[in-house]
Amino acid sequence: MWYCKKRNFGHTKADNSFSMQKKLISILLIYSLFSILANAEPPKTRTHLPSSSVATSDDALATFFNPAGLGTGRAVNLYYLRTYRSDLPGDDALFISAPSSGFSVEFANALNDINFTRYSLSAGHHFGNMLYWGTSYSWVNSDNRFYDRYKSLSFGLMYRRRFFSIGAIGRDLNRPKLYNQKLGRTYDLGIALRPGTWRTTFSIDMQKTEGVSQIDLNYAVEIRPIRELMFRGTYNNDNSFDIRFGINVGNLGIGTANYFDENRKASAGVGYFKFSTASLTKPIPRQRIFLDLEMPQLNTILRIAKWDEDVAGVLIRMNGSKYGVGQFQEIRDAILDFRESGRVVICYITDCSTGDYIVASACDAILMHPSTEVRLIGLRSERSFYKGALDKLGIRAHIEHIGEYKSASESFTRSDMSDPHRENQNAILDDLYDQLTTDIATARGWTPEYVKQLIDQGPFTANQALKLKIVDELIYMDSLEHRANKLAESKITLVKVNDYLNSGLYPHNWAVPKPKIAVIEAEGMMLTGESFTDPFTGTKVMGAETIARAIRHTRQNESIKAVVLRIDSGGGLVIAADIIWNELILLTVTKPLIVSMADVAASGGYYIAAPADVIVAEPGTITGSIGVIGGKYSFKGLYEKLGIKKEIITRGAHADFYSNYSDYPPEEQEIVQKQINEIYEDFTSKVARGRAQLTKKEVDKVARGRVWTGRQAKENGLVDELGGLSKALSIAREHAGLDNKVVEIVRLPKRPWITQLLGNIQLISEKRVFQMSDIYQFFGETLSLKLINIIKKHRIFLLMPYEINVG
Repeated sequence: MWYCKKRNFGHTKADNSFSMQKKLISILLIYSLFSILANAEPPKTRTHLPSSSVATSDDALATFFNPAGLGTGRAVNLYYLRTYRSDLPGDDALFISAPSSGFSVEFANALNDINFTRYSLSAGHHFGNMLYWGTSYSWVNSDNRFYDRYKSLSFGLMYRRRFFSIGAIGRDLNRPKLYNQKLGRTYDLGIALRPGTWRTTFSIDMQKTEGVSQIDLNYAVEIRPIRELMFRGTYNNDNSFDIRFGINVGNLGIGTANYFDENRKASAGVGYFKFSTASLTKPIPRQRIFLDLEMPQLNTILRIAKWDEDVAGVLIRMNGSKYGVGQFQEIRDAILDFRESGRVVICYITDCSTGDYIVASACDAILMHPSTEVRLIGLRSERSFYKGALDKLGIRAHIEHIGEYKSASESFTRSDMSDPHRENQNAILDDLYDQLTTDIATARGWTPEYVKQLIDQGPFTANQALKLKIVDELIYMDSLEHRANKLAESKITLVKVNDYLNSGLYPHNWAVPKPKIAVIEAEGMMLTGESFTDPFTGTKVMGAETIARAIRHTRQNESIKAVVLRIDSGGGLVIAADIIWNELILLTVTKPLIVSMADVAASGGYYIAAPADVIVAEPGTITGSIGVIGGKYSFKGLYEKLGIKKEIITRGAHADFYSNYSDYPPEEQEIVQKQINEIYEDFTSKVARGRAQLTKKEVDKVARGRVWTGRQAKENGLVDELGGLSKALSIAREHAGLDNKVVEIVRLPKRPWITQLLGNIQLISEKRVFQMSDIYQFFGETLSLKLINIIKKHRIFLLMPYEINVG
C-alpha cells in the first residue's frame, strides 16, 4: 500500500527498482544482524565491575551483585568506577548505598558506538539476624530504541553465620528484550567460607543461564593482611582470571581490577574510588581528640569513649538541666568511672543549678563563662494547697487514702501539711542534702560542713564563684580548645559527638547474631491506652498498652535474653499499673527482669518495679509511696454561685455516685474506703510477692504511703542495689549468663518521631481531613486536656505526692 501511494505521486519505474534494491539490502542486513545475535553473546548492557561473590557483596556494589546484601545494614557508602582498558574503554559508573537501599548509574557504550546509561534501584531487608533478601530493578536510557526497551528485575537471598555465607540471585527474571530478543534468566549461587578470621575469604560462585547448557564456575580468594590492604584473585572455569587490589585509609579507598583471558592476555581494567561514612580502617594518625558533649549525651558516650585510645578527654557543656538527684548522681558516676582511665574531664558552665554542680564537681576542671552564675543554693520541696481556693469556689474534694503518709490528696483536702507529711518531707530532704553535700565535698576536697556553708551563701556571680574556688577559671567559649590542650598536655581537636560516633571502624566480621538485652523505658504518668507526649507542655504519659506491648515483644523474642525496665514515674491509674504488672509477671517466668530507677519510681512506679529479680536505684532516687488514693470532686457549690442548678432523678441507691453535683454520704464514703483498702491490700501483697525477703507485714511497715530515698529504700529492703542504668545492665548480663559475651542493647518502645506526631494529632481529632475547626482544636486544646479526660473516667490512683527541686 505504501509503495502504491509513492507511485501515484509520480515516481518512475527506475525509482521503484532502486527502492526495491534498497529494501532487499535492508532485509539482508537485518537478517545478518539477527543471525549474529542468535549465535553470539547478548549485547552489552552494563559497565565493567570489579568481581565479587554473591555470597559476600554487601556494600554499594551489592546493588548489582546481590541486593540482599544491602539488608545487612552497612553505613552509607559510594563507589566511582572507570574502565581504563577494554575494547570499549571510557565507561564509568557511580554506585551509592545506604542501609537497606541502593542506587547506581552507569555510563557505557556498546557495539556500533551506541551510548547508553543504565540505572538501577535496589532494596535489601532482613528476616531475623541471619537471613536477608533484596530486589533490584534496572532500566536503560539511550538513543537506541532497542536498548530503551531493556527493563530488568532481579531477586536475591543471603544467609550468614560468622564464618559462613551463602548467596543466591535470579537476574532478568522478567526476561527483558534486547533487539527484540528475550534474554534468558540467569541464576547465580555463591558460597563463602572464612577459616576463623575475616582476613581470608574463600568463595565459589556458579552461574547458569536459561537455554545455555554450560554452568560457569569461578573460584576466588580474598586476603587482607592488614586492614588497609586487600588482595583478591578469581579463577574461572574457562581459564580466564582477574586480580583485584585495594587500599583503604579511614573512610576512603582506591583500587583496581584487571581481567585476563585464557591466554593470559589483559582484556579489561577497572579503577575505582570508594567512600564510606563508617571508617574501614583508622584514619592517618593526627592529634588526639577531645569530645565536645552536652549533658544528656554523657551516660552513653562515656561508656564508649573510655576504651578509645584516641580520646584524650571530654568537654561537658553545662547549660542547665532538668533532672532529679538520681539522674545527676548517675551522670556523676559515669564521669568518675571515665576518669579512672586516666582521661581529662572539663566542665564549661553557662547555667548551673545545685544539681548541675553535683556533676560539675566530679570533673578535673570547672570552667565558667564570666557573665553567668552558680545557683548552689540547696534543695527545696514546694507543695501547694488548694482547699482555700476550692472553698471559695464552692468545690469540695471527697478523696480518701490509705496510709498516713499517703499525702497526694492533701493539696485538695487540707490547707497545710499534715504531721506525717511534714515528717516524711524532712526525712527525704535531710538524706538528699547529706548525699549531695558529701558528694560535692569528696570531689572538691572539702568537708561537708564547708559545702553547707557555701550553699548558705549562694547563689554566686562568676567572680564570687572563682574567689571561693567553686569554679577554677573564667573564660570565654573561644578559648575552650586552648584550655583543653593545656589540661591534656598535648595538641587536641574538639570533636562533636555525632562526628565521633560516625567515625567508628566498620567491623569486617560478618554479622553474628548477638544476644540482646532490652531496655524498656517507662516514663511519665501512667494512664491506659498509648504513650504520648504533650507537644505544648512536654508532659510525658506512659500508656499501659504501649508498655505492655513492648514487654510482650521481649517475652516472645528469643534473641532477647534479659530485660531492664527503666522507670521514671510517680505513678498514675491503678488499672494502668496493673496491666503493666501482669505482663511483667509473665515475663519473669522466662527471662530475668532488672529494674533501674531513675529520678522517681514511686507509688505506681514502685508497683511495676515489684516483680523484678533485682531493683537498682541511685542513692538520691525517690521511691516507695506504697499507698492508694481515691474519690471525687463536688462542684455543687460552684454551680450554685454561678446560678446553675441541677435536678438529678435516679434509679438505684448510688446512681449519682460519680456525679460532680453531689457529695459522698457516709455510706458512699464507706464504699470508697473499702475499694482503696482492697487495692492497698493487693498492692502490698504484690510487693511482698516480688520482695521475697519481706513479709506482707514488713511491707506494710515500710509502706503506708511513705516516700524513701534510694539509699533509705536499700536499707529497708525495697531496693537491692545502688547504682544507675550501667549497674542494672551489668546485673542483667550476669543473670542471663552473658558475662563474657558481646551483647546488643535494644531500647523499647520504638516510636519514630513521625508516628509520635501523627499519634498525638489523632488523639485530638479522629478526622482524616482537617478543617478550620480542626486547626483551632489542635492549637486550642492541648494534650493536657486529653490527659484530664482520661483521668476523669477513673477515681482511684497510685500517685507520688510531691517533687524535689535541686536548686
